[in-house]
Amino acid sequence: MILTALLLSTIAGAPRCVPATGDAAAVLARAAHAIGFDRANGRVLRVEATDITNHAYESDRPYEPPYILQATRITEWFDASTGADRIRQSETMVGGYGGGAATTLGGRLASYAVVDTGLVPSVQVHGTLAATRPLDVWAVLSDWIASRDARVVERCDFREYPRIVLSRPGARGVERLLIDPKTYYPVALERTEPHYLWGQVDVRYVYATWLRAADAHVPGTATRVVDGMDDVTRSFGRVDLVPRDSAPSLTLPAVATPMTPTVAAFLAPATPDTIRVSATTFLLRNRGYAEAVTLARDTVFVFDATQGEARARADSAWIAKLFPGRHPIALVVTDLAWPHIAGVRFWVARGATIISHRSSRAFLDSVVSRTWTRAPDALERERAHAPRMRFRAVNDSLPLAGGALTAFAIDGTASEGALAVYVRGDQFLWASDYIQTLDAPTQYVDEVTAAVRRMGYSPMRVAAEHLPLTEWRFVRGP
Repeated sequence: MILTALLLSTIAGAPRCVPATGDAAAVLARAAHAIGFDRANGRVLRVEATDITNHAYESDRPYEPPYILQATRITEWFDASTGADRIRQSETMVGGYGGGAATTLGGRLASYAVVDTGLVPSVQVHGTLAATRPLDVWAVLSDWIASRDARVVERCDFREYPRIVLSRPGARGVERLLIDPKTYYPVALERTEPHYLWGQVDVRYVYATWLRAADAHVPGTATRVVDGMDDVTRSFGRVDLVPRDSAPSLTLPAVATPMTPTVAAFLAPATPDTIRVSATTFLLRNRGYAEAVTLARDTVFVFDATQGEARARADSAWIAKLFPGRHPIALVVTDLAWPHIAGVRFWVARGATIISHRSSRAFLDSVVSRTWTRAPDALERERAHAPRMRFRAVNDSLPLAGGALTAFAIDGTASEGALAVYVRGDQFLWASDYIQTLDAPTQYVDEVTAAVRRMGYSPMRVAAEHLPLTEWRFVRGP
């Protein structure tokens, strides 16, 4: 993904920009007129659309397309007079797990989950909507007009034409809004966002192929582009303006303190609890993920580094309590899903050896070499003195600590490049993220059990990132 983005930026070249001044409020007013704000006349915008979301972060090859895509059908109501945005969504989940439905109500300052007829304030909903709200160009203009702190800063070429560039401080840093001076239609919104794996990412929302529906104007597509790659594309279907009393409630509660967008719940690095497997092997589990640690000879082996630096620091503190004294650390990276490797940089900064499938090295190199400029992490702060990543590759299998444990490739059709780990003395299997449920047969379970048979192992117990410590006899393969 990062290499592709660099290639695209090289081809496109840096945009030509010159300093500019002007009346930002007047520019925004003309843009609002262009798309129909002043013709709403007490009506609310109703949109039916489909979001196609890129799931590179959990695809089997996160370093190259094709990626898993998720389609979400949405019905949206937006009130230009208040900035209230109500969205009902039904989605086709990835992996064949069926659909889900949810309704949210959000604004510039706060967001809510709609539960029955009530509103539940949620900073995590606000964080999610912070990424998708700018796909609605009406909401973008509403927020910029309400903030009253925009200024004209430049004229820049974008998509082969000159644009007026406005700037303002946003919840995630400085934002830039590009307006076409011919028509005053918004063309793009730009900002840099923090990211749990890449440190920061360049984000651009592009509005294209405009449509007119009665008095409302919307883009035919609005696309969130992250580091040069399409992240979410919203394709608009039915668009109209409806009487406010024909729409569901768009009443936002009064907000005393604006919400700050936060990370998704599964990334929240709550301090893990310990679950004893044996005197030398433990699970470290919080709401988001389990990991495992084992002491073999004099080395502590850590199975996966999820969620980020804060989680890795908490794991490190537990390791010091469970295994007192100084021990070399080896981190076994069993797969490359982004949330599963968000703590790798911390362990590299600590001098840990990284053990992973041979196909993982280039992607892990890109994670470790990424420069964190927005909020330098431990590796970035210590980069001048930190050792380079020490990497040991696993082909079919790799005995460790004199055979006390073995990292081995699962190597099914759905698990190429993924590893499991067998701790021989404990007859314990770490199954990475490849046994997620035992409620029904799955391809992942089939492939893990086939790999265990291939290796000739006889586990007594198994655990995984989302599977509690479980008797192996309950795992049913083909």
